[in-house]
Amino acid sequence: MSSIYLPNSFEERGVTIPFTTPTVRSARLRGDRPSKREFLLPGLSGGDGTYVIPFDALPELIELNMYDRALLEHLNGAESVTPLDLRQMVLKVDSEGFGGLERTTAAKQELAYAENVGLFNQCLLIIRALKLLSDDAQELDLKVLITPEGQRLAKQQFAGYAAKAGTTSDDVMKKLEYWANLIGLIGVRDADHPGHLMREQTRLLAMTEDLREYIKKEPPEAQFMGKGVISAAELASGIVNDELQAAWSFEDNIAQSLENADATMNSVRGHLDTISWVLDGWERMIDDWNDSSDSFRNARRKVLEMIYENMPILPKDILGRDQLDEAITIREKQTGWVKANVDWRTEEMDGEMLARLGQYQKIAA
Repeated sequence: MSSIYLPNSFEERGVTIPFTTPTVRSARLRGDRPSKREFLLPGLSGGDGTYVIPFDALPELIELNMYDRALLEHLNGAESVTPLDLRQMVLKVDSEGFGGLERTTAAKQELAYAENVGLFNQCLLIIRALKLLSDDAQELDLKVLITPEGQRLAKQQFAGYAAKAGTTSDDVMKKLEYWANLIGLIGVRDADHPGHLMREQTRLLAMTEDLREYIKKEPPEAQFMGKGVISAAELASGIVNDELQAAWSFEDNIAQSLENADATMNSVRGHLDTISWVLDGWERMIDDWNDSSDSFRNARRKVLEMIYENMPILPKDILGRDQLDEAITIREKQTGWVKANVDWRTEEMDGEMLARLGQYQKIAA
């Protein structure tokens, strides 16, 4: 039996915290209650383990920059810290200006985009629902549907279905609105304006293809690392794709989905949560790789090494038998590489910091 460590669940693995202070750049946070939360700091002394640091001890051990202190404030006492929760915290910190003008602008644009995506999805769902549920559905343009008059016309066309289903047009519209806001994290099937989780999946696939082309002209060591990243990314994106199809499948029978709205929404939410956890940690890897596109080859190989050594780990409870074997193989190769090479962070550490960290638990990971 392999001795390679894989967490049992996403909760055990923790959520990636996008700190910008170099020493804690790969930190994760776990714990279902504020008083029990702890940071996991992977590979600080050479990539051979993970330090487990109590939440309150982190700022005492490591000098955090202003952005990270602001993010820590939002994390402190938060009832829930999932990837979706964390995204909202990061957008808030960014929009408040702690990350500079560029991040502030991007965060505000993203918040505005998310609102538009919700409205766009609602209109698409209404159009698709009318085609399936209304006996005399009239073609409604998206530009019409976003107006009060368009909403009134849609309610009117749902009247016949609502009477048969023992409900009201208002209730149908409310359920579709809730569904649209929820599915907005990915967008409805074939949406022209996908949600952020769908966009991250697309970016992950694009990075995989870019890496595949990049390593063709690279030496064996870079090819080894690139193939490892590609394998991990393909494993993650394959699981995400299955969850996407499952979330979208409720559009196939809208009548049944609306009749069992509570169960439908719980299922959709579960698929979206899984997607967010599987993609957690990849965003920064993708950003780093894309940002290195104009770098010299030696510098880009360093970025590839960092990505390879810090790829997100998938837990056992999300993996099927074949996927588990593949994940173990990926981790065996990754761990062997880290032990055989000087960790990319070591040069940023000093002896005093390592001594302070030494009092805390260290686990193989």
